Amino acid sequence: MWASASFVGVLIVIGVPLWWKTTEVFRVSLPYEKINAFDSEAHYITTDLVVLANDDRTAVNVAKEIQKAFSQSDVIKLRVTKQIISETLRQTLDTVIDEQEALEEIAATFDQKHNTLYVVQRAPLLQDVWVGTERVVFFRDGKASSTLVSALDKWIYEPSVLQGARSESADAARQVRFPSSDYHVVLSVVNPKPHLMKVEFDAAEAVEDYIGSFVDELSELHNFTLKSQWLYLLDFDFQPRKVIDKSKVGYHYAIRHERLHLLLTKLEERAATHVSELPTVNLALYVTQCDMSPAYIYDTNNQKVESRVQAFMSPKWGGVVLGTPTVDECAEGIHRPKVTQIMGTFLAHLRKLIGITDKESIQNGNLEALRSVAPRRWEVDSLLRIRTLEQVTSAETSLKSLAKLLGEISNIVINEEVGASINIAVQNIQNAKNLMLCGRLLEAYRASQTAFIAAETAFMDPSLLALLYFPDDQKYAIYIPLFLPIMFPVILSLKNLILWFRGKLPKEKVD
Repeated sequence: MWASASFVGVLIVIGVPLWWKTTEVFRVSLPYEKINAFDSEAHYITTDLVVLANDDRTAVNVAKEIQKAFSQSDVIKLRVTKQIISETLRQTLDTVIDEQEALEEIAATFDQKHNTLYVVQRAPLLQDVWVGTERVVFFRDGKASSTLVSALDKWIYEPSVLQGARSESADAARQVRFPSSDYHVVLSVVNPKPHLMKVEFDAAEAVEDYIGSFVDELSELHNFTLKSQWLYLLDFDFQPRKVIDKSKVGYHYAIRHERLHLLLTKLEERAATHVSELPTVNLALYVTQCDMSPAYIYDTNNQKVESRVQAFMSPKWGGVVLGTPTVDECAEGIHRPKVTQIMGTFLAHLRKLIGITDKESIQNGNLEALRSVAPRRWEVDSLLRIRTLEQVTSAETSLKSLAKLLGEISNIVINEEVGASINIAVQNIQNAKNLMLCGRLLEAYRASQTAFIAAETAFMDPSLLALLYFPDDQKYAIYIPLFLPIMFPVILSLKNLILWFRGKLPKEKVD
């Protein structure tokens, strides 16, 4: 009986708890309550708007109209303040002719920081509203309130785009822009037949002068790696159709729109841009041959695209410019692309791909054309808002998905490193929300970026897959045949052991 008791003690008292402990899935403590309480639809950003008017009545009326227009928005909250322009500044704004000079006067008077917009009255304006490159909007008088509200809604703040960033809905802007903060930008010059046509184009210098100057203004937002390359002998059959026209040449070649995506496939095979895990923005200059020059792209309605530069863009991939040699260049055998036009087109593509939308025209409103490759200051603020909302929403989605998986699949291991990443993500999500509420946009962006990286690191950690190949049914299938034959006699002897310990075990009869 003592031997039976020792077997019971070893197997049940020691063996079963030891087996249970050694086969359990290790998971650190996680803030499930905070993760389940995430609500992406409740995110919003506070932004400052200062109304500067010549008199108190105009300032009050303009501020009231702006607040009324944005009072129903749940994604951007305007914190409107109003001031009266000093007599000296008013006389200066009424005296200078050029709006750029007026901007310099405002810049000298007020510190233009991120997430702050100055709406300034300027009587000599020819339009109701004038929007330039700085964080300043000029309006003519109190009657310009409706135009001013339209400019703020469609140009400056774009609540509809912010809602798409917050909810991850497939709006038009989101379908085009890259969902990342770090990029490789690769400019490829494609010369299919270098023995027939020489191309004089300094790709490295063009990337540095144009793309480099553009991305330098976005250093707070993105990390860009700029590269250039030449591709030869990449011939593509455009299947052009000769069309007679009234030009000097008398004809042109039509390239059907549906052939262009096949060109992208051909470029993707040879571009060799997959050098890292970061997304690549592809910018390709494809030099067409003289036997199909001049070439024009025909849209989906079979209409010729009237443009000095024949180009097209593929969402979340990049843009392509068709370099068409002139008759003289074909005779000489040397094609000299116009760098300003080519790189200007590439910059227009790059602006859309990182999230700067095209602005529709507004009646009685003037959006000043870009005078340099740098983005407008308020466009940088708009990108900060978009990226902040996108990153916070993406981090929350990743954590909620991971929490759901942990509830459904019991074999997922959460080690100390993954747990630390999840806690960092949760903490920075909360910090980003608080900073957005306070209107500290740049700090909110940095917190959201930290949260996004931590959440992605946790969600993609390889250790999560450690035990997925060994589910519970396989575990029991291995251990039950091992322990069950041993446990049967032990369990059957428990009754006698209990009776023996109680002294009630019946004595054996002796003949």
